[in-house]
Amino acid sequence: MKRISFLLVLLVSFSFGDVALLKNKVSNGRCFLLKSDTSGYVAFSGKRYKFFPTILDKSYAYYAIVPVNYYTKPHSDKLVTVTFEDEEKKYKTFRVKITDGKYKSERLRVNPKKAHFSKQAKIRIAREYKEAQKIYNTITPEAFWDRPFIFPMTTKITSPFGTKRLFNGSLKSYHSGTDFRAKTGTPIVSANDGQVVLVKKRFFAGNSVLVNYGEGIYLGYFHMSRFKVKKGDFVKQGQVLGLSGATGRVTGPHLHLGAKVWGVQVDPMQLIELLNQI
Repeated sequence: MKRISFLLVLLVSFSFGDVALLKNKVSNGRCFLLKSDTSGYVAFSGKRYKFFPTILDKSYAYYAIVPVNYYTKPHSDKLVTVTFEDEEKKYKTFRVKITDGKYKSERLRVNPKKAHFSKQAKIRIAREYKEAQKIYNTITPEAFWDRPFIFPMTTKITSPFGTKRLFNGSLKSYHSGTDFRAKTGTPIVSANDGQVVLVKKRFFAGNSVLVNYGEGIYLGYFHMSRFKVKKGDFVKQGQVLGLSGATGRVTGPHLHLGAKVWGVQVDPMQLIELLNQI
């Protein structure tokens, strides 16, 4: 499968001392990437994001990915890096801008039971959400991978991340991932080496496989017709996780690829772009 390469020179670098911020502007639902010569963390919007050892680009020793929630309104903000050198803290402050992603809207017709939920369905949805968030908020301190990420398939993208979704005429959500066209039974492969942390049929996502790639990075592969892995498996890049299908809340067979960083839902395509630079 063809690898994806993204050139660092395409990004503007805002550098102060031993810390570099790649792009000081990003849309809601996407991420900032920082690199540093020393360890430490990034403080942003009331949270801390650790610098981890770089994997691909050895011109810097550490990297940090800072996610921006989809519901964040456009504004200018402060981002502070705290790094450690000779047991002393060094502080750097960056001004960053969160912009409106200007995501489009789409109208979908689905089974009414999937648009208006019974009490039992709501209980199930809440239970599955809680279970997934517990997984996503678990930060494995090391990466399982050491090569650039690939796509789980190379078919046409039918629905990008961020699209506002109106189910049966009512705004219910935004599209939290990227959809790939796929006939039922199309193999879905892991984007990189990782550990399978969930294999389950869920209300919205249908047959789902979640893979932990380490350092707070998770990808979800949804709506499968069949599983090819089990929870706890360590998978290699390109290994088949399952076959595409139309389970869960869908209008037809496809692969939905979702991504979370430090428990925050982000654009998987932009995330892969950033990961292939660290």
